[in-house]
Amino acid sequence: MATKLKKRKDGRYQKNVYIGTDENGKRKYKSVFGKTQAEVNQKAEEIKIRVGKGMNVLSDNMTFGKLKSLWLAYKKPLLKEHQYKNYKNYLSHFDILDDQKIIKLVKSDFQNILTELAEHNPTTGKPTAKKTLREIRSAARQVFDFAIENRILDYNPLTYVEVSKDAPVEERRALTEQEQYWVLTTEHRCQLPAMIMMLAGLRLSECCGLQWYDVDLKNKTINIHQKLIMKSPAHIEQGAKSKSGIRIVDIPDELVNYLKKQPAHNPQDYIVTTAKGNIMTDTAWRRLWNSYMADLNIKYGDFSAFEHKPKSKFDRNGVPFVINRFTAHCLRHTCATNHFYAGHDLMYVQQQLGHSKPETTLNIYTHYAKTLQRTDNNVISMDEFVAGIKKSQKKKKA
Repeated sequence: MATKLKKRKDGRYQKNVYIGTDENGKRKYKSVFGKTQAEVNQKAEEIKIRVGKGMNVLSDNMTFGKLKSLWLAYKKPLLKEHQYKNYKNYLSHFDILDDQKIIKLVKSDFQNILTELAEHNPTTGKPTAKKTLREIRSAARQVFDFAIENRILDYNPLTYVEVSKDAPVEERRALTEQEQYWVLTTEHRCQLPAMIMMLAGLRLSECCGLQWYDVDLKNKTINIHQKLIMKSPAHIEQGAKSKSGIRIVDIPDELVNYLKKQPAHNPQDYIVTTAKGNIMTDTAWRRLWNSYMADLNIKYGDFSAFEHKPKSKFDRNGVPFVINRFTAHCLRHTCATNHFYAGHDLMYVQQQLGHSKPETTLNIYTHYAKTLQRTDNNVISMDEFVAGIKKSQKKKKA
């Protein structure tokens, strides 16, 4: 016969459930409460089942905010700084759940947040890209996997959370022929890294990690074996993003001739530096790139819709930005798409970009690989391809 429970002064029933002993052999109990005796007994049975599975039932009051903090503390020494910051940023989208007990969180709590992000990202004001939504979901899943591994929970509420099929796919932008011509012909301190990334397909970190001895102008190649980590303190790190990232890439005559014209240097000198000749930092790069974009905007922007064309980027009346902005990664993407347009095969493009698998290259550039039905007779060199761009743009200007 079940033991009759006493009613508390607050009108609830209480039952203490034995959950084991502590390190000193002292018996431990967990109290459960309910409005009825049946509710209390049901909760007590659930506690016993969880204890039988080896669960840490004393963590039932843990909040999502606390669990996030524990997971981030666990991951921090295992991740690179930028990876850690990315995870922290992804999880910040769920801050509204920080005070909620993890044992009460269900699929809909996370699904609703992802659905809202798919419609409107508060940071950009636009729908969140599908790839970003998947990364946000993955970060939260890992937090709950951590809870399961540590016997705090026995289920993951993110398991069946879905990313909207209608979420936009983030398109990688390649520069137009006109924009490529700007890079090829416009003098600026940032033209050097821009030329390397656009014509050799390097990542920004790889480009800024280059030393002059890595460039073989005779054989027209660049040896990529290290990268620059710009986050404070900026430092050089051996290796690349992946094992395949350590590679030797071919470069066209356009880049060879441009590099030959650079001022005298020592082989050990870094190719891309700050104005003072030090290795690039995150702040120094942002300033350099913004200056570059501002100069391109002034030189090539269409200001016909405004009262006057600014004389410089420092115009007191302000300078509207009228050209389409592009990023350093757009330059690498441009190099890759140019390879496809020139008719180069997938394996060669993969090697040039440093992707570990051809599937990676194909997944990113599948729209080019499928639309460009080229045969061996269509293949041209990058020298010919770049020369064609310059010839076309000169003809348009004339």
